[in-house]
Amino acid sequence: MSAQPPPPDEPNDALDADLEEFLEAWDEADREAAALLCTALDQLRGQPAPKEELAAGAAALRDGLSERHHPFAWIRTAAGLDVEPFPDEGAELVLRCTAATISPHEETGLDPGEEATLLTLEHADWPGAIVSVVRRGPGADASPEALVEGISACPEVELDDELDLDDEARLVTAFWIVALPWQVLGLTDRDRRLTALGAWALPRALARAWSADFDAGVGG
Repeated sequence: MSAQPPPPDEPNDALDADLEEFLEAWDEADREAAALLCTALDQLRGQPAPKEELAAGAAALRDGLSERHHPFAWIRTAAGLDVEPFPDEGAELVLRCTAATISPHEETGLDPGEEATLLTLEHADWPGAIVSVVRRGPGADASPEALVEGISACPEVELDDELDLDDEARLVTAFWIVALPWQVLGLTDRDRRLTALGAWALPRALARAWSADFDAGVGG
């Protein structure tokens, strides 16, 4: 008798259920983080972008993305703009690229270790850092060290445990990965100070990374 072919693979129902549960929990964490962001910075919702800064930033961004020098190359890849045309509107281009530095749509092309470090930033880290610096306004210290201090200082963010030295070192390293992209995006200046464009764009881009609309608010 000839050998019988093996039966086709059966779907792993337990694995599928675990994955679905994980994705649902992640989506819920996104919603909660977006709600925290919108509530914490409620007074900034609906504000127009700084017109001159946005126009200058978007123009420089288009040039940089076209030339593909570092760090524009990984911003472009992370934003999916290697396969799609650039948005016509400057605000959309800036927000899309900024959101991609927070939650890349595609592989970034960064060193695998850097990409892995960037992805260790959690739901509490981003709003703690961004709410704190945006709340202080343009000119505020937006260096990686200051962003990490903002996580602990943000009253809306409840951490499971206090940050230890290892946590702080990891977070500083992760925020250094986005420091140069944020500078070339016009969100910070050469001294790592928040710009007017950064104060407008960062909360909106962060909400977008969580599939939310900052200006529409929770449930918008």
